[in-house]
Amino acid sequence: MIAERLITLNLAEPVAIIGAGVTGQSCFALLQLAGVACQVFDESEQVPDSFAEQRHKVTLGTFTTTTFTDYPTVLLSPGIDTRRDCFAKHNGSLLTDIELFARLTDKPIIGVTGSNGKSTVVSLLHQVTQYANRKYVLCGNIGLPVLQALAENDDRCEGYIVELSSYHLERAPSLSCDIGVWLNVSPDHLDRYDCYEDYVATKARLFAQSKHLIVNADDVQVNTFAGHYINDDNKHLVYFSQTCERDWYCKDGNIYYQYADEALFDLQDFRQIGNHHADNLMAVFAAAQLLDIDAQTTAEACKQFKPLPSRAVVVGRKNGVTFINDSKGTNIGATVAAINGIEQPMVLIAGGQGKGQDFAPLIQAAQGRVKCMVLIGEDAGRIRQAVAGTIPTQLAEDLPAAVAAAIAAAGAGDVVILSPACASFDMFSNYLKRGEAFEGLVKEWINE
Repeated sequence: MIAERLITLNLAEPVAIIGAGVTGQSCFALLQLAGVACQVFDESEQVPDSFAEQRHKVTLGTFTTTTFTDYPTVLLSPGIDTRRDCFAKHNGSLLTDIELFARLTDKPIIGVTGSNGKSTVVSLLHQVTQYANRKYVLCGNIGLPVLQALAENDDRCEGYIVELSSYHLERAPSLSCDIGVWLNVSPDHLDRYDCYEDYVATKARLFAQSKHLIVNADDVQVNTFAGHYINDDNKHLVYFSQTCERDWYCKDGNIYYQYADEALFDLQDFRQIGNHHADNLMAVFAAAQLLDIDAQTTAEACKQFKPLPSRAVVVGRKNGVTFINDSKGTNIGATVAAINGIEQPMVLIAGGQGKGQDFAPLIQAAQGRVKCMVLIGEDAGRIRQAVAGTIPTQLAEDLPAAVAAAIAAAGAGDVVILSPACASFDMFSNYLKRGEAFEGLVKEWINE
């Protein structure tokens, strides 16, 4: 069925698929199924094992302005920067997997974006739908690539819960979400955008392309963009807040719905630490209500939710010191949220690839809370310079040295937290590997 729909799109052939990772693989599989002539291009040095039997369909090497001359359609993976000359000067059609997905399905889409928290929210909402015996598929930035999800499930699912990064939203004009959730926005991926305003505007496309808007009323920029649609009869706005009583609000550690008589969820029943999870939970309750899932079912699913890896996870304790792995804190907003969610004094391990961020906002969050910052990686010096004179810092050569320094600096009652505010790629293949390394070092010390 999906293959037949794809044929009706009349994509100009042959199609160049950019990237041989999981997204590129899903694009290739679908196009092959529909008999669309295509070739995969990747700048890595080795053909992935997934293409072992079709190596001739993968072209390796650096992209130039002539690489795609003979390909009227270019199908991009999200991580590909279209500002590069090889794409900017291409005369044909530039498509993304999200755009193709949007053209091919007529099922409801719940789109979730935000600088932080979106993986937790989509995973939690997916668990809620499972508890309610509803057939929604988790895909996008987490779970299955959207085209794989489409090919495997479109004929038997109710809809899709899609984690959308700013990359996904750059080129997806056909995307139309039944529910659009925008959790927050803070500086991130500034190496990808010409300025912060461009990054925010890209995130804001989700609201323009959604029917029901779930809005963080406490985030000034999210709230501002939502305000553009207050008088739009085609939009329905639902607000959540930790500071005032909106449609959904948090008060005294409990989540309330404005039109309910009692609290619907106690934050102490949630297994993850941090006040920012109140936002995540309210967004999930709001989305679940729009899906006609009762609050009791939502609450039970939230109670049973297991934290995702490297997201404010307690690794262990020794000598009164608690160790927390928040390696997913890959931008300043995430690290600030992690700091704000911890009451005890802490030693913060941070650093890596800063992606062009201004680290000054760390000062306000860290002052009076962070005893010492142990800094690693490519932008350790930039962070040290940004907080100079306000927070004591140490430089460490690598993560083992950083953990040793943090242990030495911490005392009973303190927290040692890895929340880098940076990407991991200067030292690790991804944030999960960084988190695993941290947990291994901590557990080794605890077990000595």
